[in-house]
Amino acid sequence: MNIDTDCTDNGTGLRTTIYVSGCWHFCKGCHNPTSWNKRHGTEMSIDHIVDIVKENTLSDVTISGGDGLTWQYTETLELVKSIKETTGKNIWLYTGYTFEEVLEEKRDILNYIDVLVDGKFILAERDYTIMFRGSRNQRIIDVATSLQRQSTVLWRNGEYR
Repeated sequence: MNIDTDCTDNGTGLRTTIYVSGCWHFCKGCHNPTSWNKRHGTEMSIDHIVDIVKENTLSDVTISGGDGLTWQYTETLELVKSIKETTGKNIWLYTGYTFEEVLEEKRDILNYIDVLVDGKFILAERDYTIMFRGSRNQRIIDVATSLQRQSTVLWRNGEYR
């Protein structure tokens, strides 16, 4: 849909945030409802997006949306695989699915992302005081450590626990 090359609010540090079109969660109060339409935005090749990521040598990467694990899962998987293999950059991915659902249904993507911010946005749990999330039910998960320990490792106040 769009790429922000100087983002500081979708993960730690400076990030290149890639906004993917398409989402079927339709969360009430979503901060980006125009992203629900899978045809919204500008179509870009994976190679072109990877080139933009490579040009931004000081920034890591965030995949947001929409939700890259809905309509465009195959393309999102290919994108994060290419970014990780060519740059080694830290990758955060936002999704309305829970970590447990991703483990069950879309596990392959976990090989290429470092942090998963999971869960649908829930308007009744909106909280402006928490970092990198919109509602309290959403979790920031250290993917590699969670897979290694076979339990969910959450990020709290700048540390993983």
